[in-house]
Amino acid sequence: MFRRSFALLSACGLAVSVVAYGESFSGSQAELIFRCLVVLLPGWIALFFPIYILEYHALRTRRFGFKSLARGMPSWVAPSARLLWLVAMVHLAWGMLRTGWGVPAIQDGQYVLEAHGRILRLLTPAEYFSLRAALARMSAAMMIFFYFMPTMYWWFRRNEGAPHFPPVS
Repeated sequence: MFRRSFALLSACGLAVSVVAYGESFSGSQAELIFRCLVVLLPGWIALFFPIYILEYHALRTRRFGFKSLARGMPSWVAPSARLLWLVAMVHLAWGMLRTGWGVPAIQDGQYVLEAHGRILRLLTPAEYFSLRAALARMSAAMMIFFYFMPTMYWWFRRNEGAPHFPPVS
């Protein structure tokens, strides 16, 4: 029962993230998309916490990774997770190169790129909306990556007995 509920919630989070990624190309709803994705983060934490508990012993090993987490799942899950991680990191790097670690904002009625309260440069309205859309796209790519593994875990993984808790000493 819990597995199905977690699988459904994870799949919904993944679907919302994919839709937000697609919508970020329109640029018109960047603010709404970004707020929606921020709301998804606590949901991901709530869905990943039971995985952490169930996989605690395996997580403590040095060589735990996508392949270890994907055991018992279809063979395409681990490569897909790696690809989604790569896409998210490329979006992050591209965003940081474009903004110089700044954030597009509106201060005193002007579009600016700011970092820690310091104005890096003035932006045209087109640049501002483009950077906001890129920020929403980067956030959506990160959330797609974050929701992919819990979705696959709860959808495909079958319990192999009791949860693996560390031995009590």
